[in-house]
Amino acid sequence: MEKEPLLQSHGGRGGQFGTGYDSVDLSAHLVDSGSSSGTPTDVGSFYDGGGGPERSRTPVVDVSVALSASSRLAYNREPGGISNAEAVLHMIKGNIGTGVIGLPYAFMFAGFGVGLASMTFISVIAISCMLMLVRASHHLCDLHSKKKLDYADTAYYAMSLLFPASRWAKFARGLINAFLIVTQLGFTAIYFVFIAKNMQQVLSAMTFSLGYEALVFIFVPVMIAGVCIRDLKTTAIFSGIGNVLQIISILIIIIYVSLHLEWDNVRQYPKEAVDMALFFGLATFSVEGIGVVMPLENDMKRPRMFPSVLVGSMSFVCTLFLLVGSLGFLCFRDETLGSITLNLPGGSDKPENIPFLYVKLFYTFSIMASHLVQFYVAIEIIEPMAFKNVAIDDPKRPYYGYALRAALTVGAAGLAAVVPDLGLFISLVGAAGSSGLAIIFPPLIHLAAFWREAGVLWKVRNVAIALVGIIGMVTGTYATVMEIIETM
Repeated sequence: MEKEPLLQSHGGRGGQFGTGYDSVDLSAHLVDSGSSSGTPTDVGSFYDGGGGPERSRTPVVDVSVALSASSRLAYNREPGGISNAEAVLHMIKGNIGTGVIGLPYAFMFAGFGVGLASMTFISVIAISCMLMLVRASHHLCDLHSKKKLDYADTAYYAMSLLFPASRWAKFARGLINAFLIVTQLGFTAIYFVFIAKNMQQVLSAMTFSLGYEALVFIFVPVMIAGVCIRDLKTTAIFSGIGNVLQIISILIIIIYVSLHLEWDNVRQYPKEAVDMALFFGLATFSVEGIGVVMPLENDMKRPRMFPSVLVGSMSFVCTLFLLVGSLGFLCFRDETLGSITLNLPGGSDKPENIPFLYVKLFYTFSIMASHLVQFYVAIEIIEPMAFKNVAIDDPKRPYYGYALRAALTVGAAGLAAVVPDLGLFISLVGAAGSSGLAIIFPPLIHLAAFWREAGVLWKVRNVAIALVGIIGMVTGTYATVMEIIETM
């Protein structure tokens, strides 16, 4: 396989494309190698083809000056940024939510053997796509002397390299933002469904009955209070507690299903071809943590360490996905529900069932902690656009922000009340939204960012990954919508 091209400039933020230091303005040190004047050349115009046909596209960099300037940054972007450990907590929390406990339901559609192979394939692609996005961001920061770029800005600058005088760059930025908003708010709605369904079982075990819709809206004030926390560093405590409770819950689930495995006549493949489309949506939803990748990377004290944080945390997450999905299916087979927690024994009359009630309570808290991270992604995009005409120092602006967060939360709760089928809801959000963000857009952005340096095999690889995502998106969305219509 062809190696990914390396930058020839050395002022980047690290990874494969720089020295490992935060970016510095290298435009003053770029000298046109096709000109004898030695006049400093603007980075953007240099790579956009500006300056006439005789110019070389290869910048000559005074490395010693660049390194000296970079070293003064001491590897840090922001003094108050989150640490590597906090980034790991947020990555795990942002990726292990309702997805992992919905994977047995996905395996029910694909079968044991096909499910294992397909889930492994999708996990590897998802991690690769996350790395592609981060590397493209690093590369573009080098070219444009930026300290950081979010997902949408990375798409914008990547498309600007291919189409410097067109509207495609702005379209790419808007498209990414739209997908991020819809997907992350879809996650919020799914969290409401999960919380209401599980709490309904807990209350029923305590001989207390309350309707599903009522439970959805009972949790609205709690969720609003959480999303009004504006700093990721502050939410690290909740993420830490949520991670602990989630690990305890998952361990209890794994122990239970491991003691009740049924190996006889295990179905290895899907019943119908259309079932693989539903599997794709569920599986993609599980691994789509890409929405939290750029916000976390941009908030780190040492962003050059983020690729290691990403690979380590996501390898752990995906291994857990395979374990829970396969064992859960082997335990409950074709009776598996949208969340494996709903299959656990209920009733407080038997002492052996008490731990499973705690699992549902623990996971409910954990999902609420996940909501803080996922909602942060959407609000970072929506709030600046919604209040672009409101002065930053306007004393009323924070209150406008709280009102917006409350309105979005209420809207997500309303959607959850309308579509109460957790499994199909997860599949719909996964196929329609997560597939674009996790599988389709990253290889295309990566390809645009390195188009001039990339070889043929490298380009074919990226296009092939994007095509897998497009096929999965179309078939998965269609199949899920048809299933939802049939259940109404």
